[in-house]
Amino acid sequence: MGLMVYCRNYKSGCKKQTTLGALEGHLKTCSFQQAPCSHCSKLVLKQDLRDHLMYKCQQREVKCESCQKQTTVAELKKHETNECPSSLISCPKYCGMQIHRGELKDHMSECPKAERGCNFSSYGCTFKGTNPRLKEHEMQSIHQHLLLVLMENKALEEKVSKFESDNLQKQSALQRMNSKIQKMEKELSSKIQIINKNDIEMSSLQKVLATHAEKLSKVETDLLERDKLENDLKQDLPWIKYKMENLSGRMSNLENSQNTPCLYRGSNIPVPIGHQVAQHDEMLGVHEVRMADIDLRFQMLETASYNGRLIWKIQDYERRKREAVSGKTLSLYSQPFYTSSFGYKMCARVYLNGDGMGKGTHLSVFFVVMRGEYDSLLPWPFRQKVTFTLLDQGPRKDHVSDTFKPDPNSSSFGRPQREMNVASGCPLFVSQTVLENKNHHFIKDNTIFIKITVDVSDSLEL
Repeated sequence: MGLMVYCRNYKSGCKKQTTLGALEGHLKTCSFQQAPCSHCSKLVLKQDLRDHLMYKCQQREVKCESCQKQTTVAELKKHETNECPSSLISCPKYCGMQIHRGELKDHMSECPKAERGCNFSSYGCTFKGTNPRLKEHEMQSIHQHLLLVLMENKALEEKVSKFESDNLQKQSALQRMNSKIQKMEKELSSKIQIINKNDIEMSSLQKVLATHAEKLSKVETDLLERDKLENDLKQDLPWIKYKMENLSGRMSNLENSQNTPCLYRGSNIPVPIGHQVAQHDEMLGVHEVRMADIDLRFQMLETASYNGRLIWKIQDYERRKREAVSGKTLSLYSQPFYTSSFGYKMCARVYLNGDGMGKGTHLSVFFVVMRGEYDSLLPWPFRQKVTFTLLDQGPRKDHVSDTFKPDPNSSSFGRPQREMNVASGCPLFVSQTVLENKNHHFIKDNTIFIKITVDVSDSLEL
């Protein structure tokens, strides 16, 4: 940048030499630099720009010397020749007078060489001539002019009479039409009232029908859940009953046992009895695990949704976020939900510290298609629109939403071959700065809510 160079306007006459680093600054003030004219946009050397604007530019504004109108130099001659009302011109009828262009019309009415039509031309007179001949014609043709006026007046009277007759007929027809319109308006008003009444009744019936349909759907769902629970309990109760009876019998046998061989591993319990107690403890542990599994299934049934919507409550946010940052628990899965009682099975997956492009900066949310009991009856691939919404728990309800349409060519939305497909969704769902901003209320009582909505309006499910 310290290289000495000539100005770019060297050929235009600038002899300045400066460093390459200072060249741009010099060009801003160089008098040989070309600049556009503000009127005609023509490129002119800066040193000639003032002279160009004042004397040479054809688009600069000037005043007409005759009428003082503002115009450009290029248009001035045309203005003076064809438009200026104050410029002097010769009479087009060659009467020898010089007049202002704006007064030409008045002069033509007085010019002795200008031909005009007779003042009675509107009544049918066809005479044309100069002003002296016209005055002579009017003096000699008074009788003819009066006849023309009388004939025109008679024709006007006939037209007026015809118009009055037509007007009476049209008024009569208009009255008949008005009476018909009033009658039709009354009929229309009564029909509108009937339609409004029917609309109100239809609306109430639709509300009642919707309520019944919702109740019926809920009853059907409850019945299905109850039947499933009953089947599970019927399958488990004989086993539990058998084990409990077996356990009761063994305990009775232990109480009645009188064998006292060598002690069990230094304890006060004989060897056979200690072995049986360990077996019973193991069986009780298995029983507790199965009871916990049944309790978990009850909880899932209580929170399951069958309308394609799920509100996922994530508690203890700060601890779970720390575990995600440390890598202990990278992601969380929601409970399953369904598009209908016999529809798609789905769940959501969240990365509190982000995943992929959003790792460390965003909260990432993904949608997962799970293997369901009715997959063989459903259309594949999964095509329903999915919407994620982070709920604002404050009064403003400034929720954050993102929607995506499944890619039918992605394996994430084909029929699951395993327990669940690969998750797909929004790695940049919401930035952590927005999520944890105190001006919002996305986190309240150390809890966040994420709503997942699957559009089932165009679903092809059975």
